[in-house]
Amino acid sequence: MVWRRVAAVLMAWALFPLNGSAAGLPNEVPFQFFQGYFMLVRGSIGNLQNLVFLVDTGAVPTVLDERIARRLHLQSAVEKIDVFTKMFQGKRAIAADVRLGPLRAEELPVAVLDLSFEREAVGTRVDAIVGLDLLGQSPFTFDYESKKIIFGPIDSSWATIPYHPDLPFAVVDLKIEGRTLAILVDSGTRDLVLFESAVRDRLSSVKISQVQKWSNIGGEVRVREAELANTYFGTEPWGSRKAYVLRDDGKQPYGFGGLLGTTALKARRVGLDPVRRVLAWERE
Repeated sequence: MVWRRVAAVLMAWALFPLNGSAAGLPNEVPFQFFQGYFMLVRGSIGNLQNLVFLVDTGAVPTVLDERIARRLHLQSAVEKIDVFTKMFQGKRAIAADVRLGPLRAEELPVAVLDLSFEREAVGTRVDAIVGLDLLGQSPFTFDYESKKIIFGPIDSSWATIPYHPDLPFAVVDLKIEGRTLAILVDSGTRDLVLFESAVRDRLSSVKISQVQKWSNIGGEVRVREAELANTYFGTEPWGSRKAYVLRDDGKQPYGFGGLLGTTALKARRVGLDPVRRVLAWERE
């Protein structure tokens, strides 16, 4: 079974364009879908071309793999990194000339970490995890149907929800049984994830059931399924919905109550507009 998985990954990358804009318009970047929510694109940093970027709107700052930092001879400083469930030692550096499709950052502050865990999760190497610090230069749309990221204005007919002002992330409000939680829009997450401290303190009536094991940059974590009732996403009724409860230390930055994977919206297209500061999605 292992050789079949390896062959599938190799075939996918053989079909995946080396130049992000070569297969379409200059404002379009094709992505390869893994596990139903990981989006991988091609980009460059300095003189290193055709790097593999994992697109994650919840990653601020952008994260660079240690081996790429070494190849670029980046100077770095040790610093504590917070990944929602764990604090650990990492490094900070400045990457020069970071490019993704039409986007370019002359200098981009990055965290430098060992991303080998992503190879296990995704099934192929990941050279960097790029977030809104790079992506947020213009409005953009994840087109899950055509498997492209499209940079430019978002369709004005789509449903929208504003995100909180003055934050480096896209944070929106989710209402559950009349209580409001601030939720981070995170394309690197598959589902709706609630932090245990938020559920314990504000949503004591949520029913929690079986335990599952997940892994993230901080290592293996345990999550529990939960059934939510009477939910609203902004002003849009969401009805009953499944979520996952993740244990945390109760000290989330900016008071986040959880994470919302963009694929959890079940929309063919999802957009983020840093100018209007809205999350938008195409209704079915």
